[in-house]
Amino acid sequence: MDLDLLHTQHAEITVTARQLADAIAQPAQPAGIGQLRWRLARIVMTHLALEDRIVYPALQRSPDPEQRAQAALLQRQMGGLAQQFADYTAGWSDDRITREWPLFCAQTRVILEVLDARIALEDRFFTPILPELQRLMRG
Repeated sequence: MDLDLLHTQHAEITVTARQLADAIAQPAQPAGIGQLRWRLARIVMTHLALEDRIVYPALQRSPDPEQRAQAALLQRQMGGLAQQFADYTAGWSDDRITREWPLFCAQTRVILEVLDARIALEDRFFTPILPELQRLMRG
Protein backbone atom coordinates (compact mmCIF):
# COMPACT_ATOMS: atom_id res chain seq x y z
CA MET A 1 0.00 0.00 0.00
CA ASP A 2 1.26 3.46 -0.85
CA LEU A 3 1.34 5.71 2.19
CA ASP A 4 0.57 8.69 -0.02
CA LEU A 5 -3.01 7.44 0.13
CA LEU A 6 -3.12 8.22 3.87
CA HIS A 7 -1.90 11.77 3.25
CA THR A 8 -4.34 12.17 0.37
CA GLN A 9 -7.20 11.03 2.57
CA HIS A 10 -6.13 13.36 5.37
CA ALA A 11 -6.09 16.22 2.89
CA GLU A 12 -9.53 15.26 1.52
CA ILE A 13 -10.94 15.04 5.03
CA THR A 14 -9.46 18.43 5.90
CA VAL A 15 -10.82 20.15 2.79
CA THR A 16 -14.27 18.61 3.11
CA ALA A 17 -14.39 19.35 6.85
CA ARG A 18 -13.54 23.00 6.13
CA GLN A 19 -16.34 23.15 3.57
CA LEU A 20 -18.75 21.70 6.11
CA ALA A 21 -17.50 24.14 8.76
CA ASP A 22 -18.13 27.02 6.37
CA ALA A 23 -21.62 25.69 5.66
CA ILE A 24 -22.58 25.39 9.33
CA ALA A 25 -21.36 28.92 9.95
CA GLN A 26 -24.39 30.11 7.96
CA PRO A 27 -27.44 31.23 9.93
CA ALA A 28 -29.73 29.21 7.65
CA GLN A 29 -29.18 25.78 6.21
CA PRO A 30 -27.43 26.07 2.84
CA ALA A 31 -28.36 23.86 -0.10
CA GLY A 32 -26.28 20.71 -0.47
CA ILE A 33 -25.45 20.26 3.21
CA GLY A 34 -26.59 16.63 3.11
CA GLN A 35 -24.31 15.81 0.19
CA LEU A 36 -21.38 17.50 1.88
CA ARG A 37 -21.98 15.61 5.12
CA TRP A 38 -22.20 12.28 3.29
CA ARG A 39 -19.05 13.04 1.29
CA LEU A 40 -17.19 13.62 4.56
CA ALA A 41 -18.67 10.45 6.05
CA ARG A 42 -17.56 8.38 3.07
CA ILE A 43 -14.00 9.68 3.22
CA VAL A 44 -13.70 9.35 7.00
CA MET A 45 -15.14 5.85 7.22
CA THR A 46 -12.98 4.63 4.31
CA HIS A 47 -9.91 6.16 5.93
CA LEU A 48 -10.62 4.68 9.36
CA ALA A 49 -11.22 1.24 7.85
CA LEU A 50 -7.91 1.42 5.96
CA GLU A 51 -6.04 2.33 9.11
CA ASP A 52 -7.80 -0.36 11.11
CA ARG A 53 -7.18 -3.14 8.57
CA ILE A 54 -3.69 -2.24 7.34
CA VAL A 55 -1.81 0.56 9.09
CA TYR A 56 -2.28 -0.25 12.76
CA PRO A 57 -1.79 -4.01 12.39
CA ALA A 58 1.49 -3.25 10.58
CA LEU A 59 2.58 -0.97 13.41
CA GLN A 60 1.83 -3.72 15.92
CA ARG A 61 4.62 -5.72 14.21
CA SER A 62 7.18 -2.96 14.81
CA PRO A 63 10.31 -4.02 16.67
CA ASP A 64 10.13 -0.67 18.49
CA PRO A 65 8.05 -1.08 21.68
CA GLU A 66 7.33 2.66 21.82
CA GLN A 67 5.87 2.57 18.28
CA ARG A 68 3.76 -0.46 19.19
CA ALA A 69 2.47 1.23 22.34
CA GLN A 70 1.68 4.50 20.54
CA ALA A 71 -0.03 2.61 17.70
CA ALA A 72 -2.14 0.64 20.20
CA LEU A 73 -3.18 3.86 21.93
CA LEU A 74 -4.09 5.57 18.65
CA GLN A 75 -6.00 2.52 17.48
CA ARG A 76 -8.06 2.39 20.68
CA GLN A 77 -8.84 6.08 20.27
CA MET A 78 -9.66 5.53 16.60
CA GLY A 79 -12.21 2.88 17.50
CA GLY A 80 -14.00 5.44 19.59
CA LEU A 81 -13.85 8.00 16.81
CA ALA A 82 -15.25 5.57 14.27
CA GLN A 83 -18.24 4.85 16.51
CA GLN A 84 -18.69 8.51 17.41
CA PHE A 85 -18.65 9.49 13.75
CA ALA A 86 -21.00 6.65 12.77
CA ASP A 87 -23.45 7.71 15.50
CA TYR A 88 -23.25 11.34 14.38
CA THR A 89 -23.87 10.39 10.75
CA ALA A 90 -26.75 8.02 11.52
CA GLY A 91 -28.37 10.49 13.89
CA TRP A 92 -28.85 13.26 11.34
CA SER A 93 -31.30 12.71 8.52
CA ASP A 94 -31.81 15.52 6.02
CA ASP A 95 -35.21 16.22 7.59
CA ARG A 96 -33.78 16.41 11.08
CA ILE A 97 -31.01 18.75 9.90
CA THR A 98 -33.65 21.09 8.50
CA ARG A 99 -35.76 20.95 11.68
CA GLU A 100 -32.84 21.27 14.10
CA TRP A 101 -30.30 23.35 12.20
CA PRO A 102 -28.70 25.04 15.29
CA LEU A 103 -28.26 21.69 17.08
CA PHE A 104 -26.86 20.07 13.94
CA CYS A 105 -24.36 22.93 13.65
CA ALA A 106 -23.29 22.52 17.28
CA GLN A 107 -22.83 18.76 17.02
CA THR A 108 -21.05 19.10 13.70
CA ARG A 109 -18.58 21.59 15.20
CA VAL A 110 -17.74 19.03 17.89
CA ILE A 111 -17.18 16.18 15.42
CA LEU A 112 -15.08 18.43 13.16
CA GLU A 113 -12.88 19.41 16.11
CA VAL A 114 -12.39 15.74 16.97
CA LEU A 115 -11.48 14.91 13.36
CA ASP A 116 -9.05 17.82 13.15
CA ALA A 117 -7.33 16.79 16.38
CA ARG A 118 -7.13 13.19 15.21
CA ILE A 119 -5.54 14.09 11.88
CA ALA A 120 -3.01 16.36 13.60
CA LEU A 121 -2.11 13.60 16.06
CA GLU A 122 -1.70 11.00 13.33
CA ASP A 123 0.37 13.33 11.18
CA ARG A 124 2.72 13.99 14.12
CA PHE A 125 3.03 10.25 14.79
CA PHE A 126 3.23 8.93 11.22
CA THR A 127 5.51 11.50 9.60
CA PRO A 128 8.72 10.63 11.47
CA ILE A 129 8.19 6.88 11.06
CA LEU A 130 7.08 6.75 7.41
CA PRO A 131 10.04 4.66 6.17
CA GLU A 132 9.56 2.15 8.99
CA LEU A 133 5.82 2.06 8.47
CA GLN A 134 6.26 1.43 4.74
CA ARG A 135 8.64 -1.45 5.51
CA LEU A 136 6.25 -2.94 8.08
CA MET A 137 3.34 -2.78 5.65
CA ARG A 138 5.32 -4.65 2.99
CA GLY A 139 6.50 -7.33 5.35
